[in-house]
Amino acid sequence: MTSATKPERPMRRSGFFCGLAMKPEIAVGLLYSTTGTYQRISNNARSGALQAVADINADATSGVTLVAHEYDPHGELEAYHRGVEDLLARGVRHVVGTTTSASRKDIVPDVERDEALLWYACPYEGFECSENVLYSGGCPSQNLVPLLAYALRERGKRGVLIGSNYVWGWESNRIARELVEASHGRIVAEKYFHFGDCDFEAIVPRILEGAADFVLNNLVGESSYAFLAQLEAACERQGTGITVLSCNFTECELPAIPRLRHVRLLSCGPWFDHPGNGFSARQRVRHGAQIYSSCYTNAYNAVQLLARGCDAVGSDDPSKVLAWLHATSHSTLMGELAFNPRNNHLALPCCIAEAGDEGFRIVHRESGVRDADPYLTRTGIPQFRDVVGAAPTPPHLRVVK
Repeated sequence: MTSATKPERPMRRSGFFCGLAMKPEIAVGLLYSTTGTYQRISNNARSGALQAVADINADATSGVTLVAHEYDPHGELEAYHRGVEDLLARGVRHVVGTTTSASRKDIVPDVERDEALLWYACPYEGFECSENVLYSGGCPSQNLVPLLAYALRERGKRGVLIGSNYVWGWESNRIARELVEASHGRIVAEKYFHFGDCDFEAIVPRILEGAADFVLNNLVGESSYAFLAQLEAACERQGTGITVLSCNFTECELPAIPRLRHVRLLSCGPWFDHPGNGFSARQRVRHGAQIYSSCYTNAYNAVQLLARGCDAVGSDDPSKVLAWLHATSHSTLMGELAFNPRNNHLALPCCIAEAGDEGFRIVHRESGVRDADPYLTRTGIPQFRDVVGAAPTPPHLRVVK
């Protein structure tokens, strides 16, 4: 990415006070849906971004003032393209947002064309890299792979894959199938549902009758909540239990599901609001009682790094901010983290936590931070076998016709 075709513009100054220039203004675009099937995730991320803007603007040591420009697509896929076009037309060069992979993929060509930066702060399925996108929410090497390794060691090797019918569900389940089968496990069922589908009465009995050890849940939003409720009810009727795995379920969604007594919900992510967490305690003092999750903290981190980058380079020029991000590690609420200059992905901590009445309780924490390997070139089947202790499968021919 170069600035050869787009002249550098000076940062706008917001005014004067006592003869001293006020802080330069940076336009920041926020592209989050406040309604729709995944509104809980999107609204929590939006809150994190907006409250980062407020904290930066209230910080006397910050060298910039952020001006938030919002566009609300209301959960409609076709509206994201209109939204990013609107933000870019307002002079925005940094867009924070989108929740689903479908919405992200829909606007990547727009930010690439305008040489802007998209700060994507949600977990996604990997197999993507753009020099105009900063991926800070986690990819499979940072969540799905360690979560499956833990489940296969601790819960068993018979799994069910369920997902929303788009790229997040397809790719996440494809990776999961390969890893489970490589560890000599078995996928007993795999099923996909449209966004917003809430009828799982057919698949739930199959899950329980199939004696599965775990379900990998890649449903999104309202579909996920309905599935968990129906699975919990069926387990209660039958006097049984099952483990459900997720790479995208956070604290902001817990109010949407019933108390789980028979379903053990394990989620993997870079941050959980565990007791004694200093960041969420400080945010409650600043912004009041609300839900803090990795959706919130990832978006908060993105805006903080965006502001620091613009301050450091003296402009909102995306290429200069990107070069600054690549040049060093950064102190964040999750620790010292760095973007990989080869793929624009952020190294992240990895925690596995179990949902309970009081939120999530961390049951496993990976040591250090996990570097992102979006194409799984360094986190493939041989390495996974070593982690779960599975012997290699001898090569064989398979009849395909």
